[in-house]
This record gives sequence, structure tokens and C-alpha cells, in this order.
Amino acid sequence: MQSYGAEVQGLTYNAADQSYEAKVVFHEAFEKVTYPVAIQAPITADFRTISRGLVLRARALRARGRGANVAHLKRVADTAADSGRLTA
Repeated sequence: MQSYGAEVQGLTYNAADQSYEAKVVFHEAFEKVTYPVAIQAPITADFRTISRGLVLRARALRARGRGANVAHLKRVADTAADSGRLTA
């Protein structure tokens, strides 16, 4: 079994959808893989429950192999930016 850390970033509440939205970042070895996820819950839900739900949703995406292409494209863009081909 692979071991990695997960971090919830940019947590916001979307009142129109009554959902929490965030990026879940998995840290493993020298790589970071980010998954944008959302979970429906009332605004009164506690942070621990919401963050656990977001991480579980991101793990499910990861297990199905979804998002791998996005992570690869980000690495390509980062490499190009580091070599001076792209400017911010």
C-alpha cells in the first residue's frame, strides 16, 4: 500500500450549490498531485467532517486514475516555465 499525505487547500462554501469546494493535494515522494473536489453539506457542518469527505472523494478519483493527465500536464508546464519558455 502506498503512503502519502493529503492536504486540503482553498476551502470555500458555494451557497448556490450548498457544497464545499477545495483542492486536495497529495504529497508523495517528490511529487504533488492536486484534485479539485466538492462535497454537498450544510454550511453548519464541522471542518473535520468536511475535510475527511473531500479527501475521501479525492482518493476515489485517484483510485480510478482520474486526474493523472492533469497532473502530467502540470508537470510539463512547470518544466517549461522552469526552462524559461513560459512567463507568468
